[in-house]
Amino acid sequence: MSGVISTTTNESTLCGTLCYLDFDVDNSLSKRSLAAYFVASTSLRYGLTSNSINDLGGSEIKRLRGYFSADYEFNSRGEIEPEPMRTNVRIVVKLHTEECPLACENFVKLCEGNDGKVGESGKSQTYESCNVHRVQSDFVLQSGDFVFGNGTGGESVYGKKFKDERPGLSKKHDRAGVLSMGNSGKNSNTSQFFITFSPAPQCDGKHVVFGEVVSGFDALDYIHKTAGTPSGQPSKPVVITNCGIFNADTQPSLGFWLNVPDDSFSGSTPVFYSWPRILIIAPTPAAFDRFKVQCLLHCFCKISSHVPLDSSSDCSELGEGYGLVIVAPAVKDKINFDRIRNAKVAKPNEVASLLQETFAGYILDTRK
Repeated sequence: MSGVISTTTNESTLCGTLCYLDFDVDNSLSKRSLAAYFVASTSLRYGLTSNSINDLGGSEIKRLRGYFSADYEFNSRGEIEPEPMRTNVRIVVKLHTEECPLACENFVKLCEGNDGKVGESGKSQTYESCNVHRVQSDFVLQSGDFVFGNGTGGESVYGKKFKDERPGLSKKHDRAGVLSMGNSGKNSNTSQFFITFSPAPQCDGKHVVFGEVVSGFDALDYIHKTAGTPSGQPSKPVVITNCGIFNADTQPSLGFWLNVPDDSFSGSTPVFYSWPRILIIAPTPAAFDRFKVQCLLHCFCKISSHVPLDSSSDCSELGEGYGLVIVAPAVKDKINFDRIRNAKVAKPNEVASLLQETFAGYILDTRK
């Protein structure tokens, strides 16, 4: 078909790809950064116990909105959100690279910024900072129009629209979390994509299914509940703040404040990572990596490096400063559990339930 890309791509480079999308809902980043700056600037004026929002007590946090609304210097700057983010805003998707290499390569490159390339539209080819232009109740979340931001545009990394891939067309939109290409008709794929909130059989055979959510169903539910409308026009702004290939070293973009931003910080992604610390004791680096990936797929957390063990190792102080010490069964006999607090023996497939028991407030939703 003229004007439609139909060539294949190197599937081996994409096999098993996981990608992540981080979202800002209702301008929460800007509101939280303004709250932190307000505290840093007015702590003496209002008798707060600290100029760091992270150090304030619960009663002080509750009073901040009142102080802000009455402050003539600050109240014209917008709204604040004093409370730390407690809802996951990261979605991790697994791509069907073997069945849909074109759609998957396009998605991966746009998640990674396509090496900074600018398309014919003059816009950078990236999902970062892209609006979620559609949040339709009980149907879909749709984004990917980085050209206009309203669902009327889009651009593939191939320079043209690309064809529908038959294996993806044959897959069903039969549950929440299905990742599919948005289009304007047959063989018209560009950059728009959608994720289902519920079964959407009306899309079967018309849209290419090229992936599925494997982590972050709670984020999907939160966006649905907060911004969903019958018409699909989001009731609250939703934006993709960060995205890329998921690996064991990527960290979520939201957390708790570690530093206080200044006035120039407004709207930027803050640096306030303060997740639970986890130590993994495993026999080999490869075994450590298996545990690490499971931890980061299921929980907001910081992971220590692999700790090699030998017959002379003194492990009594390994657990200091960690909320949880995960011990691989292969090295459990080398651990003095009476001297290491919070040590638990687990296999990689048991990590999710162990994290749920230990860090319930930081868990990512990975239901099937």
